[in-house]
Amino acid sequence: MTLRTVAVLLALIGTAAFAGAAYAQEPAEAAEPAAVAEPADDGAVAAEAAEEPSPAERYGAWSLVPPLVAIGLAIAFRQVLFALLAGVYGAGLVLTDGEPLSAFRTMCTELIQPAAVDDDHVVTLLFTFFLGAMVGVMTRSGGTTALVNWVGGRAGTRQRGQLTGWGLGFLVFFDDYANMLLLGGTLKPLTDRLRISREKLAFLIDSTAAPVAGLAAVSTWVGVEIDAISEGFVALGGESISYVYFLETIPYRFYPIYLLAFVFAVAWTGRDYGPMRRAEVRAATTGQLIRPGSSPASADEVAVEDAEPKLINALAPIVVLVGLLAAVMWATGLEATAETGWWPSGDENSVRRVIENADSFTALLIASLAASLIACLTAAVTGALKVGATADAWVAGAQGMFPVAVILILAWSVGQACTVLGTGPYLAGVAEPYLSARWLPALGFLLAAAIAFSIGSSWTTMAIVIPLLIQLGAGLLGTGALGIEAVAAEPAMLGTIGAVLAGAIFGDHCSPISDTTVLSSAASGCDHLDHVATQMPYAATVGLISLVCGYVPAGFGVPSWICLPIGLVACVAVVRFVGRPIELGMTNDE
Repeated sequence: MTLRTVAVLLALIGTAAFAGAAYAQEPAEAAEPAAVAEPADDGAVAAEAAEEPSPAERYGAWSLVPPLVAIGLAIAFRQVLFALLAGVYGAGLVLTDGEPLSAFRTMCTELIQPAAVDDDHVVTLLFTFFLGAMVGVMTRSGGTTALVNWVGGRAGTRQRGQLTGWGLGFLVFFDDYANMLLLGGTLKPLTDRLRISREKLAFLIDSTAAPVAGLAAVSTWVGVEIDAISEGFVALGGESISYVYFLETIPYRFYPIYLLAFVFAVAWTGRDYGPMRRAEVRAATTGQLIRPGSSPASADEVAVEDAEPKLINALAPIVVLVGLLAAVMWATGLEATAETGWWPSGDENSVRRVIENADSFTALLIASLAASLIACLTAAVTGALKVGATADAWVAGAQGMFPVAVILILAWSVGQACTVLGTGPYLAGVAEPYLSARWLPALGFLLAAAIAFSIGSSWTTMAIVIPLLIQLGAGLLGTGALGIEAVAAEPAMLGTIGAVLAGAIFGDHCSPISDTTVLSSAASGCDHLDHVATQMPYAATVGLISLVCGYVPAGFGVPSWICLPIGLVACVAVVRFVGRPIELGMTNDE
């Protein structure tokens, strides 16, 4: 099938969607206008509001237009920017019944603008720019070179270089954004020296960031996950879950656990398969770290001055970044929990509450700006750069992240469109009739993956799917007979919650419109769609193993302590028997 054929098919799908949305509005437009409306009492107003259809009910399958258009065009033309824009415009056409000019206005004012000015999104953009500026100064001052020589002193082979990247991913466990942006800039010179492709670097940081943060007992993810689970049980008439119950779901998060083992096996053995192997052969044999003709998501490294590499020019800003990040998160957590001292008073859960209530976005903003300024200060004090050259390096580093900012805003806009159109609830409603107690974990995993892939957000997916499946699972397991506490302790319920938390990460890993996928591409200097194309077969492999060895057996009562080792062995076996080693002098045909 040619690209033109794919484009025509997508256009037909979009046209049908717009026509369907317009048809859905015709009855309302054809209705006779009321002569004079009598004042309605509060009961009538409430009844009328209750009859108002939800976005999922109103738009139905047409709510799939934004993700289908964006993902389809991105894959067909390997150009993510205009594909995302087309997806957002498609949503505008659905919302305005196919009026082109009105759709453009709606796209700008109701989809892009709210996504761009959201407080958390603004902070994400700012700390992305500030971290880019920090890396720019570190690189031009020679600090990055010194850091690579220090960190990679024992990483003399491609396998050791990959293991270094895998291991460092566990150090920044508290936030996936910080993990990707910090490690990408730090590891890039090391992996370049070892001829590890940018696609592999993007895979290493993307496949450790979210899984580590999602599995960590303390991270910026914990509050979101606990809130989503609590909402489901509160809707049943129960109480918010305890932190201990949240920890009990960790053994059922097979996908992130298996993925970390899979990445380790790939790094340890040096074996690859599929598109990733072709990328690795290209880098190892020709030195071409990115595919010829590709468009990296961020600018390549700024030029390095002739100044002598000094480790302090890299260590100082990194220490400030990590130290301030932890300190500000702790301070904001104390403030949010109304603690007066520097250490929380109360029971043994007080420390957890402080961390859960920490403002990670404020911490990232303050820490990234301070670290970028410290990078400038150390470069000037050590004589590596003059003041003017330092300022130029700061600006150049920030400018290198501009393409990332545009892609992030458009990806968020597609997510905003999916929220307005009710894409997530529609997909959940379609799958609900086919769920059963034994198959609940497996179908929960697939449903969460489908929604996360479509909307590009794992957190939003968790908030949508977990309450729905908890209530549905309680009915299937028999809340009335067992009671809420007994149902919550059922392995099928724990497996379902773990499946949704894991499936959201799986779908996010495969989605070209995911913000974390965009950030990992940018941090590694890799073409965004090349990252998606090389990572997806690996993610799909682990997803299939998670389904077969984890969620299907868990639904039939197999304990997690049996499922976990079986799946881990399967991950290693796939790498060992399907993957092939990369050797110098070979070609992609070998």
